[in-house]
Amino acid sequence: MGMREEIWKMRIMFWNTHKNIDINEYVVNLIRDYDIDVFVMAEYCSDEIELKALFEKNCMKFVPCYTEGCGRIVVWSNYARIEPGCQNTYHSIQIIKDQYILCCVHLMSDLHGDRSDERFEKIQEIMYDIKLTEQSINSQQTMIVGDFNEMPYDKGCLNANGFHGLPVLGMMDPPTRRVYGTDYRKFYNPMWNFMGDFTYPPGTYYLNQSRLNSPMWYMLDQVIVSREILPLFKRESLRIITSCSYSDLRDEHQCPNINISDHFPIMCEIEDQ
Repeated sequence: MGMREEIWKMRIMFWNTHKNIDINEYVVNLIRDYDIDVFVMAEYCSDEIELKALFEKNCMKFVPCYTEGCGRIVVWSNYARIEPGCQNTYHSIQIIKDQYILCCVHLMSDLHGDRSDERFEKIQEIMYDIKLTEQSINSQQTMIVGDFNEMPYDKGCLNANGFHGLPVLGMMDPPTRRVYGTDYRKFYNPMWNFMGDFTYPPGTYYLNQSRLNSPMWYMLDQVIVSREILPLFKRESLRIITSCSYSDLRDEHQCPNINISDHFPIMCEIEDQ
C-alpha cells in the first residue's frame, strides 16, 4: 500500500474585541471550542501577558505573531512556520508555511463621517502589498480577513480596482475581468451568502441609527479569498460565531452583546494535502 498523504488544515478566526479589557477568557474558549489555529483580533486592549498565561494553563501552544507597525491588529498562532510580511497601519500580512498569505485588516469606520474615499485608497495599497508578497513567494494563495468597515457591495470590497470580492466565483470562470481595456484579477467573497434573514445572524455588527438609510445589520467582518484558494476553501466551515462555552456572545435581542463586543467573530478554514 502507498503512503497516505497527510491532510493539512488551517482554521482562522477573526474578532473585533471592541477594546474590552476583560476579553481573554472569551478568546481562550473560542480557540478551544472551535479548534482555531490562527486567531486575529482588532481593537485588542486586554493584557497579553495574562492571555499568554491562560494559553499555558490550558496547554495551548499559541504565540503572538509579529505585527509591529500595525497597531490595529493582533495575531496569535499555533504554527511554527509563520513569518511576517508587510506591516502597515491598517493591515498585517502573515506568510504561513512559505505558501499561504493571510492579510489581516482593520479599516477606518464611517461611524463619525464618510471615510469611503480614504478607505478605498487604503484598500488599493493593501492589494499592492498583497501583489508584492505573492510575487516574492511565488504563490497566489491569498486570504484577506478582518473588519473591512463596509458592506460586501460597497466600493472598496466589490470594485474591480478594490478587493474585487465577487459573490460568485468558480474555478472554471475566467480568472480576470476586463473593464475598459484593463484586466482585474477576481477574488471571492463568501460573506454575501450570510446577508438577509434566511440564516441567523444576518450580519456581524448591529446598529440602529437615526437615519433614513440603514440596514441595521451590517456585514463588516469578512473573508475574501483568491481564486487559487478556492479548491482548499471549506465552505461549510465559514461561520459567524455567536457563542462559546464561556458565555453567549448575544444579548437578549440576539444582537452582539456590547458588554463583550459589538461584533460577532467569524471563522473559516482551508484544507490541503
